[in-house]
This record gives sequence, C-alpha cells and structure tokens, in this order.
Amino acid sequence: MIRYKQLITLNVMDKNLSNTIGRIKDVLYSEDYRKIVYIVVKNNNLLKNKIIIDYNSLSFQNNNIIYNKTDSIGYKMDKYIENTKEGCKLIDKEIRNEYGECIGFVKDVVIDIDDGKIEGFIITEGIIEDLLKGRNYIPLLDTIYIKEDCIRIPNSVLYN
Repeated sequence: MIRYKQLITLNVMDKNLSNTIGRIKDVLYSEDYRKIVYIVVKNNNLLKNKIIIDYNSLSFQNNNIIYNKTDSIGYKMDKYIENTKEGCKLIDKEIRNEYGECIGFVKDVVIDIDDGKIEGFIITEGIIEDLLKGRNYIPLLDTIYIKEDCIRIPNSVLYN
C-alpha cells in the first residue's frame, strides 16, 4: 500500500536504471475513480516536460518506480486519454452520508501499488477533531459511490 501524497514524491526510472525519466506529478483515475490508469510524469525538459505512462507498465523498487517497457515512451501530455479523472480531484473532496450531510473531507488516498486500485481514504473532520481524535480511515467498499461533487457513503457503513 502507498498513499497518494507519498506516490507523487517518487521518481520514475527506466528499466535499466540508467537514468531518471522524471518525478510523478499526478495520477489519472478510471472513470469510476476506483483505479489509477495512468501516471503523469514531469521531467526537467524545457519543452514537452510532461508525459503520461500506463500504470500497468510500472513496478516498484525501493523508493523508485521502474518503467518496464523497452520502447521509448509514447504517451505525450497532449495525447487525449478518454475516461480518466485527475488525481488531485480526490484530495479535499467532500464526503457525505446518504442524507447529504457533510461528514468530512479526503486528505489522502490509499492505493494498492500492485494494481493501482484505490483501497480507501484518510479523512479529516476539521483541525480540532484531527487534534483531539486523529484522522479516520474509510475503506472503499462497493457501496460507496464517488461522484464529481462528493463521495457518498451509506449510513450502514458509517455507523457499524
């Protein structure tokens, strides 16, 4: 497992570990926000300094991510990727119960590094609550729906 805020600090290396491709800038989620499909990598080039890499072509080693393809990176930032959602849009997303009441906000996303599936969310209910009680973890269950405006959690999940 890895957190989103931890993931975006990692470097992406080529398969031979001879050079760094760049640092992860963001991720692109599937249409239902339940899986990372691509990562956005930023390098130090002056022009075309962002590339999109398929998550399935990556593996994790120590504090680096290895790009396992032998061909040159073909995904450029200007290429249109259908049915994906930007990663930062989950951070600070409002979490509501089934009655529409706000119960908190997403502060981090927990990701399964092997397949890119979203496992759950670290949430905050506010600074005072965080100091007194700490932050809570909500696993991403099948009954939880991620919408454009918020994450909907049934009361049965919250109060059991």
